[in-house]
Amino acid sequence: MKLGEIRVKDFLDRTKGEVRGQLVSDAKFRTYGADYTYREDTAGLLHITRKGSAASVAISPVIDLDEALVCFFGFYSGDGSKGSLSVSQSEPNLVRFSIEQFRKVFAGSIHFVFSLGEDSAYFMAGEGQRALQDHYRGTLPAARLLADVRPTIDARDERYLREVRPVIGSNESHLAFYYQHKGAMEEILAERKRQELHRANITLASNDRVNASLRRPFKKGAREPGGSSRADETHVGGVAGFFELFLKMLHEVESSIQENSQESTQGLVVWEGVPSEIGELINVQDFFTNNPYGAINGRRPKFSTPPALVGDTAGAELIGQWPLSHEIELAPEIRIDPLWCYTSGLYLAEGTTSKADILAMSRRRLASPALGFTSSENTSLELILRALQKLFSPEDCLAAWKVKVGSQYFPELVVIGLKNAVPMLRGGASGDGKMRTIEISVAIKDWALGVAPCLEPYANKYSHVEPTGAGVARIDFWASPTLCRWYFPLLLYATFGSTVTDPATGLF
Repeated sequence: MKLGEIRVKDFLDRTKGEVRGQLVSDAKFRTYGADYTYREDTAGLLHITRKGSAASVAISPVIDLDEALVCFFGFYSGDGSKGSLSVSQSEPNLVRFSIEQFRKVFAGSIHFVFSLGEDSAYFMAGEGQRALQDHYRGTLPAARLLADVRPTIDARDERYLREVRPVIGSNESHLAFYYQHKGAMEEILAERKRQELHRANITLASNDRVNASLRRPFKKGAREPGGSSRADETHVGGVAGFFELFLKMLHEVESSIQENSQESTQGLVVWEGVPSEIGELINVQDFFTNNPYGAINGRRPKFSTPPALVGDTAGAELIGQWPLSHEIELAPEIRIDPLWCYTSGLYLAEGTTSKADILAMSRRRLASPALGFTSSENTSLELILRALQKLFSPEDCLAAWKVKVGSQYFPELVVIGLKNAVPMLRGGASGDGKMRTIEISVAIKDWALGVAPCLEPYANKYSHVEPTGAGVARIDFWASPTLCRWYFPLLLYATFGSTVTDPATGLF
C-alpha cells in the first residue's frame, strides 16, 4: 500500500541543491551537509551529482513510500552506517530485505559488496580450526616462524607485537599464524558468505563482490582460541556522494512520524494523509485467527471479550491468550501506519530479541521470548513505546528500565559517587553486573529522565544502573514476554507482508 512519497526533485528545487541536517551519533549532535547539482533525462530519471564529484546517481524524482520502505528506514536508523551507505547485518532475510529496499530508492545502476569480518583467532580452535583443516585437506601445515612468513613487518605489525593480551602464546607466534594462513582463512570466509547469500536466494550480479575482512588474532572480540567476533557488512556501491541526501530522507521520514505531520519540515516527505490515519486497518482477532503471519509454529491463540462496564461507550478491549502463556488485553484493531512500520524496522535492528528467533517463529516454537529495547536517544525510545501502546495498554508496555554505562564513562560514575561520599560498588563476576551503590543509581535516574522524557510516565519502574560494555550511556527497557507473541507477528507482517505471502515458507 502506498503511504506517501519522497519528493526528491521538489526538495532539491526548493533548497537549490543544498542538503543540511543534524544527527545523533555516540550521544552527540553532529551536523552533516552537501551541495548537489542535478538534471532530469528524457526517461524522467534524476541524475544527481555531489559538487566536487564526477560520479552521478540516478533516482526517480518521486519515490513511493510503502510499508516495506518505511520499515527499511527504521531498520537503517538502527543498523545502518552513519558515515557511508552500508548495513551491518548477518541475518540472511534482513540482508535480502535491505538489498530490495536499496534498489527501490536507487533506480540507476548500483552494486553491492558483501563483507564478512572475523578475528583470525577463530581459526585456532574449534569450528574454525576444523574448517581450516578441511581447506588443507585434513592436516594443517607445520607452523612457520614470523621471519619466514613476514620478512618485513609494517607499523601495524610492530604495534601488535608491543601490545599485551591475557591469552596463551606469544604475539609473535600469533602474528606468524595470521600471515601463514591469511589467504586460506579469507577464502573460507568468502565462500561461507557466498553460501549464506545463496541460501537466502540472493543472486550476485556481475559487479557484486564478496570480501573477507580478517583481523589479527585477539585484536577485537575473541579472547581465546576459537572465539568469534564475526561482523557482516553490506556496502552499496555506485552511490558516491549520495549519503547525505539519503540521510536527509531518513530523518525527514522519522521526524514527520514523530510529529504526526502529513508533510515533513522541508517538504521532502509527504504522506497520503496524517500519518496516524493512513495504512491498512487490521482486525486483531481475525489476523491471529486466519492470517499466515498470525501463527507461531502452526499454533494460534484464543480470544475472549471482557464484560463491558456500565456506561462504557468506547467498546471493550479484546482479551487474548496463547497456549502456555498469560492472558493480555489487546486493542481490537490496529492500523499498520508509518509509526508501526518505522518502529518495526527499528526493533528488528535494535531490539534485544534474537532476530533469528523472530524470523523463524512461524515454523518453530518461540523459545525463551523476550521483549526489550536499548537506545541513547529519546526519539527512538518514544517511537517504540508509542507503537507498543497502539496494541497494548500503556501499563503493559514497560515492566522496568535501567541505564547501561560503558567502561569509558566509568570515571563519571566514580565522580558521582565521590559527590555523594560513597564508593562505586559493582556486582557480577567481572564487575559488569548491577550497580550496588544506590546513591549513584538514584543520581543517574534523574539524568536519564532528562535525556529521555518519554520515560517520565514510567519513572517508578526504574530498576538500576548496569556498568557494562564500552559505549556511551544508554537506556534499556523491557516488557513481559507475554507481549512477544502478539507484537512480533504484526512486526513481521509490516516488514515482509508485501513481498512474502507465508512466512513459514518465504522466510529462511
